[in-house]
Parts: sequence; structure tokens; C-alpha cells
Amino acid sequence: MFKTYADMLLEEAQRQKNDLYKGNALLSIMRYYYSKNPDSLRFYLKQAEPIYLATNRIEDLCRVKGWNIYTLVLGGTHDQVLGEVESLKELAVRYNYPEGVDMANQALANFYFNIGLKDEGADLCDEILQGMEKRGVSRIRRFYLLRLLLNEKPKQEYLFKLDTCIRNCEKEGITQLDEEHSLPFLKHAFYLYSAQYYVEQKESSQVHFYLQKLGELEKQYNMNTERIMTQFLWMSYYNLIRDYDKALAIVEQLEHILLNNKRFNDWTTVEDIKADIYYKMGRGMESAKAYRDSKAVHDSIIQAQYYEDLAKLRTQREVDKLKLQSKELELDAEKSRARSWVFGGGAIVLLLLCGALGFLAYSRHRYSARLKIAKEKAEEADHLKSAFLANMNHEIRTPLNAIVGFSQVIAEEGDIETRREFAKIIQNNNELLQRLIEDVLDISKIESNTLTFVLTDQDLQALMKDLYSIMSLRIPENVELQLDDCPRFTLRTDRNRLTQVLANLLNNAIKHTHEGYIRFGYKVAAGEICFYVADTGEGIPEDQLEHVFDRFVKLTEWTTGVGLGLAISKALVTKLGGRMEVCSKQGEGSTFSVIFPV
Repeated sequence: MFKTYADMLLEEAQRQKNDLYKGNALLSIMRYYYSKNPDSLRFYLKQAEPIYLATNRIEDLCRVKGWNIYTLVLGGTHDQVLGEVESLKELAVRYNYPEGVDMANQALANFYFNIGLKDEGADLCDEILQGMEKRGVSRIRRFYLLRLLLNEKPKQEYLFKLDTCIRNCEKEGITQLDEEHSLPFLKHAFYLYSAQYYVEQKESSQVHFYLQKLGELEKQYNMNTERIMTQFLWMSYYNLIRDYDKALAIVEQLEHILLNNKRFNDWTTVEDIKADIYYKMGRGMESAKAYRDSKAVHDSIIQAQYYEDLAKLRTQREVDKLKLQSKELELDAEKSRARSWVFGGGAIVLLLLCGALGFLAYSRHRYSARLKIAKEKAEEADHLKSAFLANMNHEIRTPLNAIVGFSQVIAEEGDIETRREFAKIIQNNNELLQRLIEDVLDISKIESNTLTFVLTDQDLQALMKDLYSIMSLRIPENVELQLDDCPRFTLRTDRNRLTQVLANLLNNAIKHTHEGYIRFGYKVAAGEICFYVADTGEGIPEDQLEHVFDRFVKLTEWTTGVGLGLAISKALVTKLGGRMEVCSKQGEGSTFSVIFPV
């Protein structure tokens, strides 16, 4: 029913084109698929990501990306985990959301625990927890991290932190931490983890104390919780105090429940405890039977897991071959029962050998593919670097030649007017060289992702008037600069970078407009704000429109500048979450647009 209502909400939100409700519906659907179908979760995540970015719902996006990492770990897709963790960190840093970095590190710690790096996982969790405490992060977020640590191995220091959290909530009168978690929920977790801790310490009195507290809490708040863990702890308690009859009674209940729920790993643990209890009671035959049953199921689980892992490492053709070999071995075994044990041992060795060979072949294939891709990328990068350096060499040499040449002849020139003309040429080329260096630095910062943005609320009317005042000083005599009437509007953006983009567009218009007008301003439409710069200049040929935002692109060889301005402008706008568009007709002028979602 929950999924049905979420689908209905998504359908209605799409019909109304309402991104808020669409984002809410997708969050509900992804929450539903989180534990049921990870592939569906990832399908809807692709739809939700652009919506959350456009509506600045970074917290929801980080949370869902964290869910995705947990499903990758649970599904054994370990080769994708580190890449997704780094992607989540990059997103959180880009949008200045430190809690997102915590989510990524917490998912990474869970990955460490899952692959057996217990100490590394615990160290990372401690580091995250210290950072949370310094920043005063909400108690429920700290509880998630403590729960991850306590699930791996309850420790007294973590229990103390959880107990302190509960006591502070009681002092402040807090009963509800968020929509899903209440103070009794935290107490229930504390009592449960405390009982687990004291079972490991073999302190039966403390185990009994916290189990009694747990029962009283569940009865007081009528909690409908899973009883398996509680029964397991009571069984461990009775085993500690040597009340074996009560322990065995709980064992029988747990066996039935765990088999019905297909929790075979937990069932084998209970069977091992049952065997140990029988042994302590002097009932050797029953202890041996319980141990034998446990090992048989455990071996079946290991074998099933082995075949599952093996299947992931081979192609379908190899799997078919192994199945055929298995059938042939079974047929031979039926024909010769006397040699079944010897032949069975040979089949196992052969199977392991085939698995090892398949794994090695698959590993070499993947390594070769990665090496080929890396080689192609390196060659491409080297080619791009060479082209870039060649362009830079040409572009830097042009103003330098003018500066050096005219600097030599200016000293020998006697006519004052000619000297002034030479000085003007030197000054213009100095400015060109300085602009080239600034553009290259901007390109470098953009590519290395070190460009910083300071987002503040900006009065766009005032910004456009300032820009008009600056640019009007550069307008030629036969060109009129026009600022359209703009509605009063406040936009959260980086003032310097937005001014840099618009100034680049206006400078380009000035260079290519010899008569007529240059008009600029902005319009606010449904969900978007559009800045524009229109001119009556030379225009752009149709075959060059799609390359106009590339680096070092100039319409003619006589065009001044280095051809980096539009490439930098587009990169800055993209970093700020917007897009750029251009429409032009040769001989009639051009219009450049910068569009941001509101």
C-alpha cells in the first residue's frame, strides 16, 4: 500500500510538473526499494539526482547515495564501493554539506567491517564521531554511528556515549529525536547492546538486569519488536547461570523461528550453543548430533556461497562447461559406486582448479581491459596537452613579439605622435598577455576542481547597473549600450563569477559590433532566470555555432583575444548549476543566454 501511494504521488507530481512533490515521491519509492530491490533503487536515483540538485535538496541526495553504497556492500559489488564513496564526498564538499562527508565515511566504515577490516572500520567510526561531537551534530545522527559500532562489537565506551545521549535527552525533556526515532527507542537499543556486552563479559547479574529493563520498557510502551535477539540473550543468560533446561527450551523456540525465516547462519550458531549445553549436561550423544547437524548446515551454506562467488567470476560459457562436467562426474559416480569417494575427491579438486583458472583468466582479462583504457586515456591526455601547449606557445608569442618589437623601436622614434601610437600598441598587448595568463589560471583551477565559489544573496538590479557603468566606458562611438528594464530580484550566487561571465559576453559583443547596439539584462520565467547579451554585430557562421564554447576558438585569424573567454564562462556557469545557450545569424548579430534554475 505504501508503494502504491508513492507511485500515485509521483504520477500526479509529474502531471503537474511539481519538482517538490516529485522529489518527495521518489524519496519514498527509493526508501521502499532500499531493502527490497537495489537495482530499482539505482534506477530511481538517476531520476531523482537532477531534481534534488535543482531544488537544492542536498541532504536527501546524500542520504540516498549513502543507501546505494550500503546495497553495493550487501550485494558484494565491492569494486564499485570506493568510487561511489568518493563521488558522495565530492558532492558534499561541492555543496558545503559536511554531514554528507560523514555519511560517505560511515558507509566506508560499514564496507571495512563487511570485508573483515574491523580495526580500520572502528578507527574511521571514532574519527567521524569526534568530528560530529565538535560540530554539535544532532544526537540521532550520532546514534546511527554508535549503532554501527555496537553491532560489530559492543564496547563499554560506546555504551557510555549512548547512555550519556539518553540522559541528556531526559534532562532537556526531549522525547522524539526525529520522525522515526523516539527516546524509548534509544533506551531499547541501549538495554539490548548492554545485555550483549555483558554476555561476552560473562557477567550474568548485569545481563539479567538489562534484560529485565528491556522487558519493562517493551511492556510500558507496547513495543512490537523482533523477539529473536531478546530470546537469544535470555538463552545465553540461562547458559551462564547453568539453568540448562530453560536454555534448551528457548533453543527449541529459536530453532523453529530461524528455520521458518530461513536464517540458517543464526540457526547454526544456536545449534552450536545447543551442542555445548548438552555436553555440559553430560549428554554426549545428543551433543554430537547437534554439532553434526550444525556442521552439515554450515558446510551447505559455505558451499552455496562458494558457488555463488564462483558464478560471479566466470562468463556464462564457463559456467555451462562446469555444469556439463558436473553432470558427467555424477554419471560416472552412478556407474562406479565403489570408487565414489576417490572420484568425489578428484571432482572437488578439479572444480577448485577450474575455479582458480577461471578467476585468473577473468582477472587477467579485466586487468588487460583496464590497462588498455588507461593507455588510451594517457595518449589522449598527452595529445590534448601537446595541442594546448602549441596553442599557448602561439598565443603568448603574438603579444610578446609586439611588446619586444615596439619596445626596441620606440626608443629610436623621434616623432611624439608615433611614439604614443607605439606605446598604445605595447599597452594593448600587455593587457592581452595579462588576460591570457588570467584565463589559463582560471582553466587550470576549473580542471583541478580547486575553484572556490562564495554564494551570497545578490540584488541583480544593482549588479546590472554596476556592470552597465563599467562597460559603457568601452563602447565604440557608433554603438549604443542598452540596459533593459529588469524586475527586482535576489539570486543566491557568486557575484564575482557571475560578473566575470557577463563581462566576457559584453566584451565579445564590443569586439564584434561596429555599429548598432548591444543590449543586455535578465528575465525571470517559471522556475528560471535568464541573463542575455544581444548585439547587432558580425554574427556567427552556422557551422561554427556548435564549437563556439570550445577553447581557442576564434571566428577569424584577425579577431583579438585568445579564444578562452567563452570556454571559461561556460565552465563557470556549469559549476554554478546553470547552462549557456547561443543563437546567431551571420551579418545580423548574436544573442548569448545564461540560464539558472530558481
